[in-house]
Amino acid sequence: MINDIVLQRLKEREKELNTLYRLNGLLSDQELPADVLFRELIRFVPLGFQHTTICEIKVIFEGQEWKTDDYRETPWMLKADVVIDNSISGEIRVVYTQLIQEQKGGQFYPEEQRLINTIADRLGNYIFQQRLRNSLRLLDTGKSNGTAGEGDAGVLGAESDQHWKWRFRMAERIAELMEMRRLGVKAVYIIGSTKNATAGPASDIDLLIHHGADEQQLNCLKAWLDGWSKCLAEENFQRTGYPSEGLIDLHLVTDSDVAGQTSFAVMIGAVTDPARLLRKIDL
Repeated sequence: MINDIVLQRLKEREKELNTLYRLNGLLSDQELPADVLFRELIRFVPLGFQHTTICEIKVIFEGQEWKTDDYRETPWMLKADVVIDNSISGEIRVVYTQLIQEQKGGQFYPEEQRLINTIADRLGNYIFQQRLRNSLRLLDTGKSNGTAGEGDAGVLGAESDQHWKWRFRMAERIAELMEMRRLGVKAVYIIGSTKNATAGPASDIDLLIHHGADEQQLNCLKAWLDGWSKCLAEENFQRTGYPSEGLIDLHLVTDSDVAGQTSFAVMIGAVTDPARLLRKIDL
């Protein structure tokens, strides 16, 4: 029995290695257009996963998407960001279309998450190198004054949006996982630099929470968010080198604040710089 399990895991590793081998072959061509690159990618990536016949994939990149014919959103999904020059430019999503068996709380092996992370990393590096060469060509031919122009396709830009996008996704995840009824929370909003897509490496995640919690609920809410805040601060430190005691800046408002438009409640439904709703329920 043990030998059968070991053999099965070795077969899965072989599939993953074959997928990476195919990826290396695909990326050996330095000038692939994005459409060709991603169409080829979605063709062979599902072959690297345990349940190939129910595995589907979608790639989202700079406003476009490529997906297998039977792709649909399911609860059984892996995701990985495609990062180019510190900017999140796309995302790979791999799904199983049905439940086969759970692997320690999920349907995927941990190695499969590492596989999709590796693929995303290599794609980001490939496109970065491709755009770097294009940028250098523009400089060499005198078509650029030292930076990529707004009309130049396939070259490197000057600004990074990695920081705000990562923070925004974490805010969405916090809202998704929050036990709002138990904690007395009516609505969760995002405000500030993360909402406005201007967050930098030292920026907080500004959460605005409309609640009707009692004292015990409020203490539980603050403790739960404090755990998130410290964990995200450590993650941000590993990413950027900026230390902080916590990454979440919490703003609490009550029914009376909303009714009287006092404190941060003025941002809920505001015409200028309004709070962005992440989740809302009726208590």
